[in-house]
Amino acid sequence: MKRFSLNYDRFVLLVWVLTFFIFGVRYAFQHLTIPEAFLFSTLQVGAAYPLTTYLTKNLLRKAVIRQRIPWFVVQFFLFCGLYAFLIPLSLLAFDWLEHIGIFPDSGYFDPRIDAIGSLVGEYVAGLLIMVMINFGFCGLRFFELNLRMREELSRSRLQMLKAQFSPHFMFNVLNHIHVLIRKEPELADTLLLRYTDILRYQLNADKETITIGQEAKFLVNFIELEAVRWRGKLSIEFRPRIDDPEMAIPPLLFITFVENAFKHVSRSTTYKGYVDIELIQKGKTVSFEITNSNDNAASSKKTDSGIGLANITRRLDILFPGKYSLETESNDAFYRTKLTING
Repeated sequence: MKRFSLNYDRFVLLVWVLTFFIFGVRYAFQHLTIPEAFLFSTLQVGAAYPLTTYLTKNLLRKAVIRQRIPWFVVQFFLFCGLYAFLIPLSLLAFDWLEHIGIFPDSGYFDPRIDAIGSLVGEYVAGLLIMVMINFGFCGLRFFELNLRMREELSRSRLQMLKAQFSPHFMFNVLNHIHVLIRKEPELADTLLLRYTDILRYQLNADKETITIGQEAKFLVNFIELEAVRWRGKLSIEFRPRIDDPEMAIPPLLFITFVENAFKHVSRSTTYKGYVDIELIQKGKTVSFEITNSNDNAASSKKTDSGIGLANITRRLDILFPGKYSLETESNDAFYRTKLTING
């Protein structure tokens, strides 16, 4: 993508250089001297370049990310109107330069400034030219942004699939099943079915969306495996409240939070640790809240889970720009994470 971005910027610069020469040659054919023609072209293209660049490279990107396209349309025409004022002003300036003898009289500027109506016509012509220029460059920049966001989303999905579960967790589950096969064969059989469901879900997790009912079932299977692994040393509760089980959401949206909770949950000989999870879906709003017992080793928790949290935040930015909130709260007693998505 960096290489593409570099080539794109070079292409845009080439378009501006070609525009400059086209304007210069055009004015040279209007009986302006070569220096005057290219100076006039420099003024017009030089004024358009920073306005168009800021509009397409900064304002358009912000509008796309924040989904504020109507406001960008207003900014688009404001920038075009601002540039259009330069056209009659530049005509007046170069007509004056010819009258004082800096450049020879070309006869090009007089007819365009001899009346208010002529200046208004030049303003309208400048406005239309700037609209076409900005429209073209906005289209190019939007194409670039679309490619960037698609690649970031693909990279995020790849990271998600590579880091679904740690091998440590998988080996622990298989070891527990192996031990239970002789002692508690029925429980081992149940765990094996849960484990199979989890693996099957992972194989289907490359889809763009799954239903929230499927995601909840996946979490139930994962939590039940953890419950057996902890053998009653933790109090574990999961409360799904889902109005529409068929609601589509991206897969593996909450598993990072659940894994971190079980990884960093605290317990001691004096108290029983806990993991409390709540998943609520109502209308287009999804709320996921998870709390686990904590101790003074919170700094270690932040170090270990910082990368995972950064990855999921990046993924949420791509999937739900401006439509989600992610809050964390920590003290000596608990660590809480709450994710709210407004579809």
